[in-house]
Amino acid sequence: MSQQHSEKTFYQTSMMSALIAGLYQGDFTIGQLLDHGNFGIGTFNDLDGEMVVLGDEVYQLTSTGEIHLVDHDITTPFASVVNFEPTEKVSLIELTKAEFEACLESDFVANNAINAIRLTGKFSYVKTRTVPAQHRPYPPMVEVVKHQPIAEMTHVSGVMIGFKIPEYMIGINVPGFHFHFISDDRTQGGHVSDFILTEGTAEVEIFKDFHLRMPASQEFDRADLNPEDLKAAIHTTEK
Repeated sequence: MSQQHSEKTFYQTSMMSALIAGLYQGDFTIGQLLDHGNFGIGTFNDLDGEMVVLGDEVYQLTSTGEIHLVDHDITTPFASVVNFEPTEKVSLIELTKAEFEACLESDFVANNAINAIRLTGKFSYVKTRTVPAQHRPYPPMVEVVKHQPIAEMTHVSGVMIGFKIPEYMIGINVPGFHFHFISDDRTQGGHVSDFILTEGTAEVEIFKDFHLRMPASQEFDRADLNPEDLKAAIHTTEK
């Protein structure tokens, strides 16, 4: 594989269905993750908050509202990264989350490929949630999200980063749009539930190469990663 080809790969460790199955411990370090991308999202061991990868900095956005850089030797149970070099850029004003996603779908994203998206700007409203850390024996993720703290921010500047994943990748990842937000002053953020953009810039890059790294644990090998209610469970946990 050429170096150029390798750099244009969407790289992922573990699967969304593994989180649904309660596999909240990973064996892949943040340092290893950064070897494969400088832009991405994910979570941390024990589901302890949301991850934002920006360059060589990886932020942990916790349920208590704290945000901090993490050491590169800690591990993640699920994360996705790319080397982001946007090929499309557009200036936008006064859009809701639904309007923003409709704008991208009509002109910029590829429905059957993986789309990396960055939205930088000023927001009149941002609603986020952040999963709290869990302890063994781990509860199912559909139960965990019932108790996650919700934050609502007004008049905040920052960046939303994430992906639009094809519907056929359900269980491997989360189909549709999935964004994490971090404020410019690095004091607020989380998994994005809703927002209203005042003004900003959207950037998009399409990826058609995908690398899935599966955990080496027996727990992963023995888990039921294709339950009958998988689609409903992912909708509950992510939407």
